[in-house]
Amino acid sequence: MQQVFDFFQRLADTSDWPPRWYCGTWTDFHGWLYILSDLTIWLAYMAIPLILVRFIFIKKGVPLAGVFWLFGAFILFCGLTHLIDAAMFWIPAYRINALIRFLTAVVSVATVVALIRYFNEAVGLRTSKEYDRELSYRQLAMQELTRSNQELQQFAYIASHDLQSPLKTIANYLSLLENKHGDQLDPDARRLIGVSTAAAERMRNLINDLLDFSRVGSEVALRQVDLQELVNEILEEQQAEIQATGAVVDLGTLPTIMGHRTDLKQLFQNLVSNALKYRRPDVAPRVSIQVTDEGHQYRFAIRDNGIGIERQYFERVFQIFQRLHGRNQYSGTGIGLATCKKVIDIYGGQIWIDSTVGQGTTFYFTIPKVIKMLHHFVQTDSLQSLN
Repeated sequence: MQQVFDFFQRLADTSDWPPRWYCGTWTDFHGWLYILSDLTIWLAYMAIPLILVRFIFIKKGVPLAGVFWLFGAFILFCGLTHLIDAAMFWIPAYRINALIRFLTAVVSVATVVALIRYFNEAVGLRTSKEYDRELSYRQLAMQELTRSNQELQQFAYIASHDLQSPLKTIANYLSLLENKHGDQLDPDARRLIGVSTAAAERMRNLINDLLDFSRVGSEVALRQVDLQELVNEILEEQQAEIQATGAVVDLGTLPTIMGHRTDLKQLFQNLVSNALKYRRPDVAPRVSIQVTDEGHQYRFAIRDNGIGIERQYFERVFQIFQRLHGRNQYSGTGIGLATCKKVIDIYGGQIWIDSTVGQGTTFYFTIPKVIKMLHHFVQTDSLQSLN
C-alpha cells in the first residue's frame, strides 16, 4: 500500500529516468518515425470519439448510447497512451504513462462487458434495408386501410340513403292510412299504426346515427376550432331540454384546437345530451364542462349528477349498439358513445369514465395539441420513401 501512496505522491516526478532519446541508441530517422507515428495515431484516435459524440448529439434517440460513450472513452484513452509515448522522448513521465494505461485497461474491460451484455439487443437492431422494407409494407397497409375506409364510408352513405327511401314511404303510407281511415279503425288498429310509425322513426334515427358514425374522421384538412363557441352553439340547440328540466350548466373556458368541427361537435353534443338525458327523477341536472392544459394535450371533463353507471359497464358503453336501459326509459340508438370513442381514437387521445351509481358520471377524454391522423402517417411514409 505504501508503494501506491508513493506512486501518486511522485506522479509528476520524472527524475528517476532519462528521456527516451537517451535510452539506447536512437537514430534521428528511427526516433522521429516513432514520434510521428504515435502522434498520427493519437490524432486519429482523438477524431473518432469527437465524431461519435457529435453523432450522439445530432442523432437523437440513438440505441445503445451507453456503448457509444464507453467506446469513445476507450478510443480516447488509447490515443492518450500514444501521445504520452511520443512526449516521453523529452519528458520521461513513466508514472503518468502507467496511470493512463491502467485507466485504458479499465475502460477497455468495461467496453467489452457492455458489448457482451448488449450483444443480443444489438443483433436485434434493424438495418436501414429492413427499415425501408417495413416502411414500404406499412405504407401499403395504411394506403389499403385508407381506401377501405373510404369505400366503407361510401357504402354507408349509399346504404343509408337507399334505406331512407322505403322508410319514408312506409311512414307516409301509415300517416295517410291513419288520416283517411282513422275514424273507421278500432283502437287496436290505431295502436298498431302508432307502433309501426314509431318503429320506422327509430329506424330512421338509427340510419342517421350510423351515417354520422361512418363520417367521423372523413375530413382530411385540420382547422382551428373554437371549442368555446362550439359548445355554446350546442347548449343553444339544447335550450329546450335545459329549460324543461331546469338544468344548470357550468361551462369553463375552453381552448381553440386543431381538428374537424363536425367530429368535435358530435363528440361534445353526444356527451352533453347524455348528461341531460340520463338524469335522476325529480333532480335537476347539473352539468360541468371543464378543461385542463397538460402541456402536450388537453384533458376535458364533462361531469353530471345523473343516474350513474356501474363499473362493470365502463368499457361496454363505448361499444356500438350497446344500451344499458330500455327504450321506454331512455331514448337512443346506442351509437352516441361509440361515436365519441371513435373521434377520440382517431385524434390519438383517450376516453374513460368515473361514475358512482345514484350520484353521477364524469366522462374524461384527452385531445393532443398536435394531432397525427392516419392520412398524416401515409403522407409521411410517402415522403420518406422518396428520400
